[in-house]
Amino acid sequence: MSRRGRRASAWSNVVISRDEQFVLKRNALLREAASAFSARGYHNTSLDDVAAALGVTKAALYHYVRSKQEILFECHMMSLDIGDEAMKYARTHGRTGYERLTMLARRYIELITGEMGRIAVLAEYHALDDESKAVIGARRDRWEKDMRAMLAEGIEDGSIRAVDAKLAVFFFMGAVNWMTRWFRPDGGTSGTDIAAAFAELLGEAVKARD
Repeated sequence: MSRRGRRASAWSNVVISRDEQFVLKRNALLREAASAFSARGYHNTSLDDVAAALGVTKAALYHYVRSKQEILFECHMMSLDIGDEAMKYARTHGRTGYERLTMLARRYIELITGEMGRIAVLAEYHALDDESKAVIGARRDRWEKDMRAMLAEGIEDGSIRAVDAKLAVFFFMGAVNWMTRWFRPDGGTSGTDIAAAFAELLGEAVKARD
């Protein structure tokens, strides 16, 4: 069966409440759109492309979203939700700043390369309209501030060496943003393996030296 056929079947065979079905189908739309945005770029992807990938008409998409710009905004919001989930996980399970930081990195990449991870379109921030940029930018700044605080905690407890926390966050997020361009779920390396490798690389870069 073609990729388009699988998408259409997966969408049309959902048998749940109307509200739950709406949410699931809208999320499927967002994931497909984000995957296309990451692969081809926001401006090179049309709603016709998204509709074709889902096996539905363009008119059907307007039941779930009003515009391509709304899709991009919601993709960013869901990506930030993933970041918040990873942050909470690291805060809950890590004992030192170093442990929390590497747990954050690993969990974040596991999530953005997983089923929900196809919504990660972090590199398309500048395609947002001004109002959306303000909302997304504020949330992104808060998350990056929390990550810098985690680094500072590690420096304070001796588990992380004295690094520039702001540059360390830029180093990590730059790698993640670029990864959304090349990662494919059916590629040669799994998301779990990439998450472990990235967490190790970040950890080795910042851990305290004996």
